[in-house]
Amino acid sequence: MAGTSAVRNQKNGVVSCWVCTGMILFMNILRLTMLRMNNKVIDWVFIILTVIWVVISVVETVKYLKNKKSGDGK
Repeated sequence: MAGTSAVRNQKNGVVSCWVCTGMILFMNILRLTMLRMNNKVIDWVFIILTVIWVVISVVETVKYLKNKKSGDGK
């Protein structure tokens, strides 16, 4: 099965995943505080995208820790 890792160093991939997650959360908070739109569809889209990105980050972190524990980590 083909891997989804675009970064060769798995640790850097996990770090970049969490940096992107933090930026998405930061942008979402700024959007909510500064724009104050009353569009529920856009609110739900951003919430769903944020949740998906957090799930991806957690999965990549667990995968990295599992590989590191088994000695396959780079």
